[in-house]
Amino acid sequence: MANTLIHESRRLLLPFDTVVDAIIELEIKHGRWPANAVLVEVAMHAGEEDGSRSVVLSIRPQHQESIVKRTYTMPLIAAAIVNYCLITRVPMPRSSTKTIEILPEGIALHLENTLMLQRRHDEAPPVKLVADSPDGPSSDRAAAAAPGAPKSGSAGAAAEPEAAAESEPLDQPGGASVSETAQDAPEA
Repeated sequence: MANTLIHESRRLLLPFDTVVDAIIELEIKHGRWPANAVLVEVAMHAGEEDGSRSVVLSIRPQHQESIVKRTYTMPLIAAAIVNYCLITRVPMPRSSTKTIEILPEGIALHLENTLMLQRRHDEAPPVKLVADSPDGPSSDRAAAAAPGAPKSGSAGAAAEPEAAAESEPLDQPGGASVSETAQDAPEA
Protein backbone atom coordinates (compact mmCIF):
# COMPACT_ATOMS: atom_id res chain seq x y z
CA MET A 1 0.00 0.00 0.00
CA ALA A 2 1.09 3.57 -0.71
CA ASN A 3 1.53 6.33 1.87
CA THR A 4 -0.74 9.30 2.32
CA LEU A 5 -0.07 12.73 3.84
CA ILE A 6 -2.20 14.52 6.38
CA HIS A 7 -1.50 18.22 7.04
CA GLU A 8 -2.42 19.56 10.46
CA SER A 9 -2.74 23.24 11.33
CA ARG A 10 -3.74 24.48 14.80
CA ARG A 11 -3.83 27.86 16.49
CA LEU A 12 -3.81 28.23 20.26
CA LEU A 13 -4.75 31.73 21.39
CA LEU A 14 -3.56 32.64 24.85
CA PRO A 15 -4.88 35.86 26.43
CA PHE A 16 -2.17 38.20 27.73
CA ASP A 17 -2.79 37.27 31.38
CA THR A 18 -2.20 33.60 30.51
CA VAL A 19 1.01 34.55 28.69
CA VAL A 20 2.16 36.35 31.84
CA ASP A 21 1.37 33.20 33.87
CA ALA A 22 3.39 31.17 31.36
CA ILE A 23 6.38 33.51 31.65
CA ILE A 24 6.30 33.44 35.46
CA GLU A 25 5.95 29.64 35.38
CA LEU A 26 9.06 29.31 33.20
CA GLU A 27 11.01 31.74 35.39
CA ILE A 28 10.09 29.76 38.54
CA LYS A 29 11.05 26.50 36.81
CA HIS A 30 14.54 27.86 36.10
CA GLY A 31 14.89 29.52 39.52
CA ARG A 32 14.93 33.07 38.16
CA TRP A 33 11.75 34.41 39.82
CA PRO A 34 12.26 36.05 43.23
CA ALA A 35 10.29 34.42 46.04
CA ASN A 36 7.12 36.35 46.95
CA ALA A 37 7.73 38.99 44.29
CA VAL A 38 4.78 41.26 43.50
CA LEU A 39 3.88 41.89 39.87
CA VAL A 40 3.34 45.64 39.56
CA GLU A 41 2.90 46.26 35.83
CA VAL A 42 2.79 44.41 32.51
CA ALA A 43 3.64 46.13 29.22
CA MET A 44 3.45 44.65 25.72
CA HIS A 45 5.85 46.18 23.19
CA ALA A 46 4.62 45.26 19.70
CA GLY A 47 7.16 46.99 17.46
CA GLU A 48 7.67 46.50 13.74
CA GLU A 49 10.80 44.38 14.07
CA ASP A 50 11.06 41.03 15.84
CA GLY A 51 13.81 42.33 18.14
CA SER A 52 11.61 45.15 19.45
CA ARG A 53 8.62 42.90 20.26
CA SER A 54 8.65 41.97 23.91
CA VAL A 55 6.77 41.72 27.17
CA VAL A 56 8.08 43.81 30.08
CA LEU A 57 7.15 42.73 33.60
CA SER A 58 7.70 45.22 36.41
CA ILE A 59 8.10 43.39 39.71
CA ARG A 60 8.81 44.38 43.28
CA PRO A 61 10.93 41.77 45.09
CA GLN A 62 10.00 41.00 48.69
CA HIS A 63 11.36 43.49 51.28
CA GLN A 64 12.41 45.99 48.60
CA GLU A 65 10.92 49.32 47.57
CA SER A 66 12.57 49.46 44.15
CA ILE A 67 10.83 48.10 41.05
CA VAL A 68 12.74 45.80 38.73
CA LYS A 69 11.80 45.64 35.03
CA ARG A 70 12.34 42.36 33.20
CA THR A 71 12.13 42.21 29.40
CA TYR A 72 11.13 38.98 27.66
CA THR A 73 11.74 38.72 23.91
CA MET A 74 9.73 36.64 21.46
CA PRO A 75 11.89 33.47 21.63
CA LEU A 76 11.57 33.42 25.43
CA ILE A 77 7.83 34.08 25.22
CA ALA A 78 7.51 31.17 22.77
CA ALA A 79 9.47 28.90 25.12
CA ALA A 80 7.23 29.97 28.02
CA ILE A 81 4.06 29.22 26.02
CA VAL A 82 5.32 25.78 24.94
CA ASN A 83 6.36 24.99 28.54
CA TYR A 84 2.95 26.14 29.81
CA CYS A 85 1.14 23.95 27.28
CA LEU A 86 3.22 20.94 28.31
CA ILE A 87 2.54 21.54 32.02
CA THR A 88 -1.21 22.00 31.47
CA ARG A 89 -1.30 18.95 29.14
CA VAL A 90 -2.36 20.74 26.00
CA PRO A 91 -1.54 18.24 23.22
CA MET A 92 1.29 19.50 21.08
CA PRO A 93 3.25 17.33 18.61
CA ARG A 94 6.99 17.70 19.17
CA SER A 95 7.66 17.56 15.43
CA SER A 96 5.32 20.47 14.62
CA THR A 97 6.64 23.80 13.43
CA LYS A 98 5.79 26.40 16.05
CA THR A 99 5.41 30.13 15.45
CA ILE A 100 3.86 32.86 17.57
CA GLU A 101 1.92 35.95 16.58
CA ILE A 102 0.91 38.98 18.62
CA LEU A 103 -2.80 39.77 18.24
CA PRO A 104 -4.96 42.43 19.93
CA GLU A 105 -6.58 39.77 22.16
CA GLY A 106 -3.42 37.85 23.09
CA ILE A 107 -0.58 35.79 21.64
CA ALA A 108 -1.33 32.94 19.24
CA LEU A 109 0.83 29.85 18.98
CA HIS A 110 0.57 28.32 15.49
CA LEU A 111 1.34 24.61 15.11
CA GLU A 112 1.96 23.13 11.66
CA ASN A 113 2.57 19.42 11.18
CA THR A 114 2.59 16.87 8.37
CA LEU A 115 1.92 13.21 9.10
CA MET A 116 2.78 10.40 6.71
CA LEU A 117 0.48 7.44 7.22
CA GLN A 118 0.11 4.15 5.41
CA ARG A 119 -3.00 4.06 3.25
CA ARG A 120 -5.53 1.55 4.60
CA HIS A 121 -7.49 0.99 1.37
CA ASP A 122 -6.86 1.12 -2.35
CA GLU A 123 -6.48 4.58 -3.80
CA ALA A 124 -9.80 6.19 -4.72
CA PRO A 125 -10.48 7.50 -8.23
CA PRO A 126 -9.92 11.25 -8.74
CA VAL A 127 -12.51 13.43 -7.05
CA LYS A 128 -14.56 15.66 -9.31
CA LEU A 129 -16.04 18.86 -7.97
CA VAL A 130 -19.68 19.43 -8.88
CA ALA A 131 -21.21 22.90 -8.61
CA ASP A 132 -24.58 23.00 -6.88
CA SER A 133 -27.58 24.58 -8.56
CA PRO A 134 -28.72 28.06 -7.42
CA ASP A 135 -31.68 26.44 -5.63
CA GLY A 136 -29.25 24.36 -3.57
CA PRO A 137 -28.31 20.70 -3.69
CA SER A 138 -31.33 19.50 -1.70
CA SER A 139 -33.93 20.88 -4.14
CA ASP A 140 -32.89 18.44 -6.87
CA ARG A 141 -33.07 15.51 -4.44
CA ALA A 142 -36.53 16.58 -3.22
CA ALA A 143 -37.81 16.70 -6.79
CA ALA A 144 -36.28 13.30 -7.55
CA ALA A 145 -37.83 11.80 -4.40
CA ALA A 146 -41.34 12.93 -5.40
CA PRO A 147 -41.74 12.12 -9.12
CA GLY A 148 -44.39 14.17 -10.83
CA ALA A 149 -44.22 16.97 -8.26
CA PRO A 150 -43.17 20.36 -9.63
CA LYS A 151 -39.67 21.64 -8.76
CA SER A 152 -39.38 24.20 -5.99
CA GLY A 153 -38.69 26.98 -8.48
CA SER A 154 -41.87 26.39 -10.53
CA ALA A 155 -45.46 27.32 -9.70
CA GLY A 156 -47.30 24.83 -7.54
CA ALA A 157 -48.66 24.68 -4.04
CA ALA A 158 -47.02 21.31 -3.26
CA ALA A 159 -43.46 22.67 -3.55
CA GLU A 160 -43.97 25.74 -1.37
CA PRO A 161 -44.18 24.04 2.06
CA GLU A 162 -41.29 21.72 1.15
CA ALA A 163 -39.02 24.62 0.23
CA ALA A 164 -40.02 26.52 3.37
CA ALA A 165 -39.21 23.53 5.62
CA GLU A 166 -35.78 23.14 4.04
CA SER A 167 -34.82 26.80 4.38
CA GLU A 168 -35.51 27.10 8.12
CA PRO A 169 -32.40 27.34 10.29
CA LEU A 170 -31.61 24.14 12.15
CA ASP A 171 -30.55 25.83 15.37
CA GLN A 172 -33.81 27.76 15.88
CA PRO A 173 -36.63 26.38 18.05
CA GLY A 174 -39.17 24.75 15.80
CA GLY A 175 -36.67 24.66 12.94
CA ALA A 176 -36.55 21.69 10.65
CA SER A 177 -34.12 18.93 11.44
CA VAL A 178 -32.45 16.89 8.77
CA SER A 179 -34.80 13.96 9.37
CA GLU A 180 -37.85 16.20 8.80
CA THR A 181 -36.81 17.17 5.27
CA ALA A 182 -36.78 15.20 2.05
CA GLN A 183 -33.00 14.79 2.23
CA ASP A 184 -33.36 11.33 3.78
CA ALA A 185 -35.85 10.12 1.17
CA PRO A 186 -34.49 7.38 -1.12
CA GLU A 187 -33.62 8.57 -4.58
CA ALA A 188 -35.65 7.11 -7.47
